[in-house]
Amino acid sequence: MFKVISSSVCKKSLTRFSIVAQAHTAAATPAAAHGHHAVTFKQADVYPRVGNREIVGFGRNGEPTYFDAPDCPCPAVRWREETPEIKALREKAKGDWSNMTVAEKKALYRADFRSTLSEMTAPDGEWKFTVGALLAAIGASIWGYYFFVKAIYKSPKLESSSAEHQARMLERMIAEGVGRVEGVSSKWDYETGTWKKN
Repeated sequence: MFKVISSSVCKKSLTRFSIVAQAHTAAATPAAAHGHHAVTFKQADVYPRVGNREIVGFGRNGEPTYFDAPDCPCPAVRWREETPEIKALREKAKGDWSNMTVAEKKALYRADFRSTLSEMTAPDGEWKFTVGALLAAIGASIWGYYFFVKAIYKSPKLESSSAEHQARMLERMIAEGVGRVEGVSSKWDYETGTWKKN
């Protein structure tokens, strides 16, 4: 299932996926030579999941899965399973492409990929869901506010929250001299019995 291709350009080896008839195959990478584990796929485990689709590359994370993403435009497996029509188109594509019609080229592309890059990056209307969720949250907040105002805050107020009680507390604080340096009493003129004019 894996073939290791040595590259003369760089020190690393490239791993290419291909279909082989072996039950167990492993990628022998330079990391494996230094004591790290080699990547191993059992063909019986992989192929029920991908069906009759050819594994053609590394993909996004090395797993043989199909995933459309503009930042990783080459998935690990082909989009559609192999059919006799697609096999015939692949054989025809090995020759001169000018002999193929536009419909055949599109069919061959759609066999490999689910969507084009422009289809992947096209607006999908997700902003509508975001705006709807935001408006729903704002509406729920407003209803919650009205609930608290009408049901919770409408309960009987304490005597200490009345204006008369607060006026009595202010008189008592002035009489006791609370905050003579910077507080309430510092603003009261004890000789005239009025607030200081500053």
